[in-house]
Amino acid sequence: MTTEAAHHDRTTGATDAAEPVEAIKAEGTRQLHRNGALVLTPESVRTALGMTATDFARHFASRDALLTALVVDAYDGMGERAEQAVRESAAADAAPLARWVAVCRAVRDWATDHPQEYELIYGTNIPGYDAPPETMVAGARTAMALIGTLQHAAEQGALETGEQEELPGPVADAVRGLAEGMAQGLPEPVVARLLVAWTQLFGMTGFSVFGHIAAFGEDPAAFVDHAAAAMGRYVGVRG
Repeated sequence: MTTEAAHHDRTTGATDAAEPVEAIKAEGTRQLHRNGALVLTPESVRTALGMTATDFARHFASRDALLTALVVDAYDGMGERAEQAVRESAAADAAPLARWVAVCRAVRDWATDHPQEYELIYGTNIPGYDAPPETMVAGARTAMALIGTLQHAAEQGALETGEQEELPGPVADAVRGLAEGMAQGLPEPVVARLLVAWTQLFGMTGFSVFGHIAAFGEDPAAFVDHAAAAMGRYVGVRG
């Protein structure tokens, strides 16, 4: 066998192996949209695809393995939208607060475009499912996009540290850990306020996804931008 032929066989084999995985995830997503995550089962997915239990198990050994793949894809989808907002804001040389708002808007827009995927990662817990650590890596992408806007603001002299408020012990420990880890370089008072803003962002996003934001006006997106700017200023972003 020639080198070129061997490479072709390896490439084809990798593609062939990937195709069932993508087909299973696509059908899982369709059923997620139709029925929700609580009733998603390997049996329902493999039956729809005409697969045997043995063939299905070669790619996903359990319901939890399939759920994890869908959770990772959802987190990656949101993370990519947030990172795109960062790239576009940087290309436009947007002001620090505008960059923060753009990322918050991207989170909300992705969630309203993909309500079932959003519910999968930020909705009701699925009984018996415990998300493994690998989901946290994908889930961190959105957080890192927001943290990046704060780091940029600090570089531009547009981030106010503010006074350190007294925090409950467990909260102070969490803030310290973040300040020494993924939020390295940000002052602890900023990190503490970031945690509050993070919960507000997803509370507001949940209101949007589940239809509870109509009371805030005829243009929910405008309210989201207004609230995101207020959260940014609370965290310490200026300009």
